[in-house]
Amino acid sequence: MDIRILACDNNRYQLDSLINHIREFGIKHNTNLIIDKAMTGQETLALHSQHRYHMVFLDIDLDDEVNGVKIAETIRKNDDNILIVFVTAYTDFTFKAYEIFAFNYLIKPVDKQFFEKMMIRGINLVKSRYFIRDKLSITIDDGYENHKIPYDEIIYFEKIGKRVYFYLTDKRILNPVMTLSYLDSLLESGYFLRCHKSFIINRYKIQCIDTNSIRMKNLDQAIPIGRKYKESIDKAILEII
Repeated sequence: MDIRILACDNNRYQLDSLINHIREFGIKHNTNLIIDKAMTGQETLALHSQHRYHMVFLDIDLDDEVNGVKIAETIRKNDDNILIVFVTAYTDFTFKAYEIFAFNYLIKPVDKQFFEKMMIRGINLVKSRYFIRDKLSITIDDGYENHKIPYDEIIYFEKIGKRVYFYLTDKRILNPVMTLSYLDSLLESGYFLRCHKSFIINRYKIQCIDTNSIRMKNLDQAIPIGRKYKESIDKAILEII
């Protein structure tokens, strides 16, 4: 299993040092890592458009037309799954990582022990997101035919009356007769979140969260957060980043 990583830093010495950390991790943990590198924002975006990366390391200050944050925002719009790791000299960057759903951030100079722990967790997440989740699906009967739906094509579920509406990334809406509790029993744990008595959402399709609602990618309407689910939603978001 190959895991593809893109590293971006406008300082050649620091970029080479980061790549050496990544290579040493791959050797130590017998993990096949394919590493590409870039020194500008434009080069990073060009490479990302050509390849499917599982992780990207981004320097914040690139002294370029676009900084690391803008690059991350562009990448996140096109890829729900990629792990974004910021590399920065700043010690307080949690708010921005939260906003963009970054996986983590590294403080320069990189601490080897922290880096290794982060990479172990990151590689496990990559395996889950790209090599396990891609195979997961749910099969339902909407009264006309059976539909096998990959998890990654589901944005959210909504209970209306006696039916549960499946809102899919290709704009289709399926509405089989069932309860949310029964649907929940069919789903593998870890991918969907109950945020309201009438809604279950795909955690990897979240765009942003307000005080009482959630915005999903490529959707205009907001999904409400029920009071009893607020704490579990906040906890789940912290796990994502």
